Amino acid sequence: MNTSRKAFTLIELLVTVAIFSLIASISYSVLSTSFKSKEIQNTHSDELFKLQKTLNFIERDISQISNQNIMLNANGLTFSTFQNDELLFIQYAVSSNQLLRKDITSPSKPVALELLDQVNNLSFRLLDHEGQWLLEMNINENTMIKAIEIKLKHPFWGDLTKLVLIDD
Repeated sequence: MNTSRKAFTLIELLVTVAIFSLIASISYSVLSTSFKSKEIQNTHSDELFKLQKTLNFIERDISQISNQNIMLNANGLTFSTFQNDELLFIQYAVSSNQLLRKDITSPSKPVALELLDQVNNLSFRLLDHEGQWLLEMNINENTMIKAIEIKLKHPFWGDLTKLVLIDD
């Protein structure tokens, strides 16, 4: 009697299909997780870029303040800054949960730049030459400011504080 086999049994085929489906399921899970991680990483990268751009704008504008022309009130922080051989009047404020940088040099044509979305709270403090923190200031005051502290609350980044020194 010849007992040599030339085909697979049904049990062997079922085991092979089960192993293949298990490997396929694990591979799909790994790929799906990888794509989700990539999407989350892109979101974090975009949010970080927006935050860095915002902080760079603020630091550049404040570090180039001209003649200590600074006004701080409930409307936000307004100051004159000298950039690219031009005197600009800049205002930082929050409107509709957006941090705005407004160029109000020409009052008839203000230019607003949306820097950061979902800003829940924005506050400024001014450090004078005597080491006192000021919460309000008018342009007419003769107080010399040494630094400006910016605090903002963002749902993605939490509470952020930035201290920018002003050159004498």
